[in-house]
Parts: sequence; C-alpha cells; structure tokens
Amino acid sequence: MKTRLWMTGSMLFVFALTCGGMQAQDRRDNQDRNNQGYNNQDHHDQANNNQDHRDQDHSRFDDHDRQISRDWYNQHHDHPPAGLRDRDRLRPEYESRLREGYVLDRNMRRMVYTVPSDYYRRLPPPPRGYRYVFIGGHMVLIDSGYRVHDVIHFEANF
Repeated sequence: MKTRLWMTGSMLFVFALTCGGMQAQDRRDNQDRNNQGYNNQDHHDQANNNQDHRDQDHSRFDDHDRQISRDWYNQHHDHPPAGLRDRDRLRPEYESRLREGYVLDRNMRRMVYTVPSDYYRRLPPPPRGYRYVFIGGHMVLIDSGYRVHDVIHFEANF
C-alpha cells in the first residue's frame, strides 16, 4: 500500500513537471510567431495553400503537363521506353477502354509500365494515391485502385 501510494505520487509529480514545460514551450512558440509578423506567416500559409491546391487539382493533366509530355516524347521518340514502344501498343478493344473512369482489368494491368524517372521529375507530383504510368503508347494517371483519371495519347497529340 505504501509503495503504491509512493509510485502514484511520483508519477503525478513527473506528469506535472512535463505539462508545465509543454505550456512554456507553447507560449514561447506563440510569442515567436507573433514577433515574426504576419508577412512570414502569410507567406508560409500561401505556400502551403499553393501546394495543397496543386495536389488537389492535379487529378487531371493540364496544358503545362501536355507540353512537358510533348517535349519529353519528342526527345525520346527514336528510343522509346517500355510502354511506348511499337510492340507495347494496345489492340483496338483495349484502346477503346482507356478513358477516364475505366478501372483497368487484369489483362490491362499487365501492360502497365513505370514512367522513367527523367520524365517523372518534370511533372508535378501526382496526388496521394495516384501514379503516372505508360500503357500501350499512352501516359495515364491512375489511382491505387487502377481507375483511370486522365490520359495523354502520345501519337495522336504529337
């Protein structure tokens, strides 16, 4: 009984010490933020909002992405990577399925190739849970469930 009371008291004492330190740290952080002024905080918030906006709105390709893709494809047209080679082209029945909202079936999932790193670095990061892939001569944005969100048709547009 005496030991239990001593341990409980010790734990409460340690808890009280750590909580006091956390409150002091919070006050110091708030003072630092207030002393920095609104300009730094506004700039930080604006940068976060821009990144959030870009991530949220990038579930489709925009004109900039298409221009980057066109430039990259023109540079690699003579030596295309897997997924863009002639032998990787889709048969007509698969080609017609490659559209927004379609979930890739088992056969089409076997035709998915990773986008080369030099191309990937040129593009904005895909939203969380999405990825860029090559399928049958196309650049496709798919989610983790293999649902197509957008497609860049290389030969047709270039």
